[in-house]
Amino acid sequence: MRDLVTGRGGESAIASVTVERDRLAKAQADLAEAKGRRLRRELVPAADVESEWSSILRTVRAGMLAVPSRVQQKLPHLTTHDATVIDAEVREVLTEVGQS
Repeated sequence: MRDLVTGRGGESAIASVTVERDRLAKAQADLAEAKGRRLRRELVPAADVESEWSSILRTVRAGMLAVPSRVQQKLPHLTTHDATVIDAEVREVLTEVGQS
């Protein structure tokens, strides 16, 4: 910048400063746009999204883990072994989903 001010920078210095000024202007415009979108509630913090999804998935998990006992209550002719097999299948699926 000093070289540019004193006239020693030449065209390459002018081009470099222009590129940097354009980059700064674009970054500032992007920041202003993001702030506006956040104020309009078009964007939400990633931590809020993660927290909400964690809550939803905990509810789904709890519901799935309750399936074997609910099925056994509705179908009293099932044996304990049958309920154990259903429970194992539900847990296997939940484990697979949790690992992907």
